[in-house]
Amino acid sequence: MATPEELARMRAARIPKERKVKKPLRQKSLKRQAREAAEKKLVSSDGDTLKEQWFKARRKEMTGFCQCGCGEKSQKHDDLWFRSSAAHIFPKSIFKSIEYHPLNWVERRMWAKTGGDFNACHSIMDETGLDRWPNMEDWPIIKERFFILAPLLTDEEKGTNFYAHLEKLVYAN
Repeated sequence: MATPEELARMRAARIPKERKVKKPLRQKSLKRQAREAAEKKLVSSDGDTLKEQWFKARRKEMTGFCQCGCGEKSQKHDDLWFRSSAAHIFPKSIFKSIEYHPLNWVERRMWAKTGGDFNACHSIMDETGLDRWPNMEDWPIIKERFFILAPLLTDEEKGTNFYAHLEKLVYAN
């Protein structure tokens, strides 16, 4: 025969234990949520965010042709893809202080005439390294804009490898 203590232990063993409720992982970081909330606050009367206003303003300044010297048409006249033709000189993800500055861009094509070339001038500018920039036809424009934008950068932004490399190229070429 089991003692009352053993019986209590056996009953307790049959009762399922409470499980901890796992919190789901955040879809977006708190920092990103705060940034997006701030951007939403900067909405114009026609419903555009600051970012969209910036791209629409750049579209008005576009010529319709890639400035790198390839002679191809940009996506200025494409209502869906015109934003892809504004290639930031200082990447907007790193240089927040001039992210929406009206001179922080050059016009680049996103696709060739055939439409299937994803390795187009904008991608080349963003992904193949700064060393190719001095060989492009719009290098004088990039240099001129560097001298205007550099004083507006924070000390932290000037401490990035990107800035150091671009500065070295600008003064060497």
